[in-house]
Amino acid sequence: MVMSSNERRTRAAALATAGLFAMSAVAVTIAASAGGPLVKPAAVAQKTASAPPADATTTSVAGKNKVAVPVRHEASFWIEQIDIDGDGNVDDANLVWDDVDKVLFASKSGTFTCKNGGTGSGDMLIAVNGAANRQHQPAGSGFWIADVDKGECGARAGAVVGCLFDAQGNDTMCGLVDIDEKTGEVVIAAVK
Repeated sequence: MVMSSNERRTRAAALATAGLFAMSAVAVTIAASAGGPLVKPAAVAQKTASAPPADATTTSVAGKNKVAVPVRHEASFWIEQIDIDGDGNVDDANLVWDDVDKVLFASKSGTFTCKNGGTGSGDMLIAVNGAANRQHQPAGSGFWIADVDKGECGARAGAVVGCLFDAQGNDTMCGLVDIDEKTGEVVIAAVK
């Protein structure tokens, strides 16, 4: 569904009025969805305390394909091998550090472990708030989003799914994701 910027602002305002959570980087709408990857973002959270390497380049986008999101400021980009989703497998991870907002984005394409015990494959993006972040969120908290196919990880249809997680890496609110490439906000409606 294509919405005008006014329709998106109206929708975001309505969700915010309903007591929903907003976060920079992506617009997210939640609907009932049991499927999704099992994400343990501890390795990414640990990286928020490290400076980007000297050979990092710059970018304005984190992730790719359906999980690509704009970064509000020119950010440092580098590739590193870490287990970004905590499934025990080291990934070729694309890391993007927004030093102004103090948010680290980590993305990969490949396999992941599903919450239901199965295995899925696709693009994934994890965003973790660093210390003294501009959103005033707890350090180590953030969100993850992943592109899953129908039947993968219990998904009823192919979609981008995601969750907010707390500073301990525990999912707090999950569902379907709608990315607004222009505003760069996350709006999440709790699943009842």
